Amino acid sequence: MRSHLFTLRTVIDEYTYDKHKAPQSLQDLVTEGYLRAIPTDPITKSADSWRILMEEPRKSVDPASPGILDVHSGSDGMSKAGTLYSAW
Repeated sequence: MRSHLFTLRTVIDEYTYDKHKAPQSLQDLVTEGYLRAIPTDPITKSADSWRILMEEPRKSVDPASPGILDVHSGSDGMSKAGTLYSAW
């Protein structure tokens, strides 16, 4: 699970650095060749369930076009450690 998050976060950062703006959607990462496909959230078993945290316009790399800042699991479940998957 955490490896999927690590990969997504790394690719979001690479896209943002390369393009000087954050991606508007996870599909942008696929369209621009940063990913072959949007990874499946291993908890929800869906690539469509990721929870996206968008940039605040005044803090974004490109204030005219704020994009994805972070991503979390779409699951409301708890890990064995007692933390919400959506908090990772």
